[in-house]
Amino acid sequence: MTSDGSLSIEHLIIPILGLLIPIVAVVAHYLAKAYAERQRHLTIREFVRAGQPVPPELLADAQDGGGPGAPRRQPSPNRILLPVAVNVGLGLGLMGLFAAMSPGTWLWSIGLVPLGLGLSLLALWAFVRTQQPGP
Repeated sequence: MTSDGSLSIEHLIIPILGLLIPIVAVVAHYLAKAYAERQRHLTIREFVRAGQPVPPELLADAQDGGGPGAPRRQPSPNRILLPVAVNVGLGLGLMGLFAAMSPGTWLWSIGLVPLGLGLSLLALWAFVRTQQPGP
């Protein structure tokens, strides 16, 4: 802080970079995925232009949306349970941490955000599980 109480730009550089790093990682991931998909389509076009049969693996990968080694199985509704456990644990941990740090203040309620997210994912899991046809 400067002498007049305002923040200078130097104090904001580290938080801004900290927020930009995950954003850049996500964008890079999707750009790489789009590049791989574009290359697959170009390969299929070259097969068609040359009059050659297109390998079924290329077409199957393009249809199911997976990469070359992607498994082709039905997703399990139980895949939601890991984020449920992480969010509920994080929410309870934050609530306990902030309650211990500042007893009698509102800070403990910050933990309600991941706790609520985890509980909503749990409700989604229960709903999806009941919608699945039996074996």
